Amino acid sequence: MSTPTLIVVGGGGGGLCTAITAAQHGATVHLLDKQQELGGMLHIANGEFSGAGSRRQREHGIDDDPQRHFEDVLRISHGKVDRELAWMSVSAQGETVDWLDELGFPFDPATPGLIHGHEVYSVPRTYWGVDHGRSVLRVLLEQLTPLLESGRVVLHLGTAVTGLLTGPADGRVTGVRVQGPGGEGQLHGDAVVLATGGYDANARLRNEFLPAHCSSVLIGCLDHATGDGLLMARELGAAVSADGIFLPVMGLIPDPRRPGHAVDYREAFVELAPAYRTPYEIWVNKRGERFVPEDTASPERRERTLLEQPDVTMHVVFDQAAVDAAPVPLIRNPGGDWDTDRFARACRESPWVTRADTLPELARELGIDPAALESTVRDYNLAVEAGTDPRFGRTVLPAPIGTGPFYAVTSVAASILSRDGLRVNTDLSVLTETGEPIAGLYAVGEVLGNNVFAGDNYVGGMSITPAMTLGRRLGARLAGAGHDRSAA
Repeated sequence: MSTPTLIVVGGGGGGLCTAITAAQHGATVHLLDKQQELGGMLHIANGEFSGAGSRRQREHGIDDDPQRHFEDVLRISHGKVDRELAWMSVSAQGETVDWLDELGFPFDPATPGLIHGHEVYSVPRTYWGVDHGRSVLRVLLEQLTPLLESGRVVLHLGTAVTGLLTGPADGRVTGVRVQGPGGEGQLHGDAVVLATGGYDANARLRNEFLPAHCSSVLIGCLDHATGDGLLMARELGAAVSADGIFLPVMGLIPDPRRPGHAVDYREAFVELAPAYRTPYEIWVNKRGERFVPEDTASPERRERTLLEQPDVTMHVVFDQAAVDAAPVPLIRNPGGDWDTDRFARACRESPWVTRADTLPELARELGIDPAALESTVRDYNLAVEAGTDPRFGRTVLPAPIGTGPFYAVTSVAASILSRDGLRVNTDLSVLTETGEPIAGLYAVGEVLGNNVFAGDNYVGGMSITPAMTLGRRLGARLAGAGHDRSAA
């Protein structure tokens, strides 16, 4: 029985878990990444993962199990997940949490918790580290290090995969073409695993999958997410979903230095969730009109409503009194680096903030009809005075907007996570348009598209956790029993 050789393309969470587990089960693994460091989106991600029935839940007195987790996933996703793949992941995600726990993962003390940036689970089953996605990365790299030292994993950084190699007779994928520090070359193996992540940094490819009116959404991910694995597999006839689903990430700020891109949200984003701060502001579209209650507890409601606004753009409008009174700043980041003093300075100086002495002047700076913005603010102030917002039903009405200077932070819908991706079966074999497995080719992680695990919504932890969980499963299976080279 021969020792299998696997080629894993992409060193994010899914690729790392696949490579680590395969090597621990006896395979030789070539792990490739076009970047000069491993980790993919874990460098910027919040790193939230979910799992039911975990040891940590039991220690906190939380009664939960995978079936209830799955029911929540179906509820939040409106039943639009791939039920087989989603259950395959959800049923084992508690084990993934316990695995990380056993490895000494530095859980944030608030976990397991409820996350209000997405529609909320029925019980706390979401976890994150003290250093967000980098906490996950550090634990995985600790597992990888001895495998590198033993030669079980051979690492190829700064190495781009430029194509897939196939056998001349049967079309089986037998390896990859690469462009690396040593020039062009080839690597051969018993199986190739695409863990190449998403495509959202490739605006042309991304826009193939977006509704037409969303083509101007901001790019919010890292630059390496260009859809390489999807494109390579598509050249071999792989099936790619095209569900027409898009739900924006809200609160990202256009980067004045990079048109079409968002300010890195590790640096700054607009906090829109009322669970985390009281809204003193109103949100208006490019016509100067409010469009949703700013205190809505439903992220999905505000996300879907933003999609209906001109150029999927909103302006968060407030006054000096709000700057002085709000105990939690409007602009935040995961590192907690923003306080009220820093936000006040940003209101005076930052290019992210539009400022004016009067509302008409602010409107003109924003390209809004001054009369429309004045009318909107007047109606809002009457609602504050009356203690009720008859048009939108906002119930949190802390103060009128009337004390100059006046400010606005513009936010545009953003894409961070690829919704569509390669079609696979429950073996994670990549499928052709006719539903046949492409022999020797597998895929895991975001290259599958988030719709598989979240349907038409965002579901807490259902991105990185399926990548890790199914990556571990795939690595163990491809390494097991010498890996049958005749199998698809």
